[in-house]
Amino acid sequence: MAIDERDLPDVPDAPRAVEVANPDEPEGDYHQSSLWRWRGAASLAGGAMFAVFGWMLVAGAIAQSDEDSLASARPADLVQILDSLDAENDRLEQEQRQLTAEVESLTSGSRTEALEQARAREASLEVLAGTTKVRGPGVRIVIRDALGGVDAVTMLETVQELRDAGAESIEVSERRVVVSTWFGDQPDSDRPGVLVSGDFRPSPYTILAIGDPETLATAMEIPGGVADTVRTAGAVFEMDPRESLDITSTVPPVTPEYAEPVEPS
Repeated sequence: MAIDERDLPDVPDAPRAVEVANPDEPEGDYHQSSLWRWRGAASLAGGAMFAVFGWMLVAGAIAQSDEDSLASARPADLVQILDSLDAENDRLEQEQRQLTAEVESLTSGSRTEALEQARAREASLEVLAGTTKVRGPGVRIVIRDALGGVDAVTMLETVQELRDAGAESIEVSERRVVVSTWFGDQPDSDRPGVLVSGDFRPSPYTILAIGDPETLATAMEIPGGVADTVRTAGAVFEMDPRESLDITSTVPPVTPEYAEPVEPS
């Protein structure tokens, strides 16, 4: 049986989807893309990520550029770079030489000279004070007094004549003669001898004197001098100039109890 379309009930049309546009964004704006839909914390994190990534790219490019620039530099440019490095090396070497010179100046200046002078002065004082062994040219004198005619006064005159002639160190019968040395006669002695700072020294007396041998010998042999006095007393006077003598006797250093040094005015 034929159905007439007019006999069918009316069916309402299906609703169509209606797109609701965002009133804050105009239609067709680039913010519609998913990338730019990030908002708030997500947007900040994304920006930081892109910044770090960009920095890494730039740094790599700079490093690569330096290597490429040296590899692709012209010979003239390479020569200029080498000249610059050579100039810097020369400057550093010059600075090193300057510092070395300053060190040598500090170690070899007036302070070192003063120290050397002080040491030389100390050595001279040790020789004069008799606190050290000495060696040098001089004369060796032997006085043989079998009769006892040589007394303490004669020994003192002998030492004084040697000093006046320039003797720097003197030894009498293995006893060092210094500023405090004294001579005396030994009372009630069966043997000829003298006291040297309280120590008895019998004849023969051996005297060593370091100085100019010729000057010392001349001083001993002057007319009416020490040699004549000893021979007149009945003793034997023998003298032998030497190119080298060793005086090994010493005296202990003594600290003055009363005398004090005074600075020159």
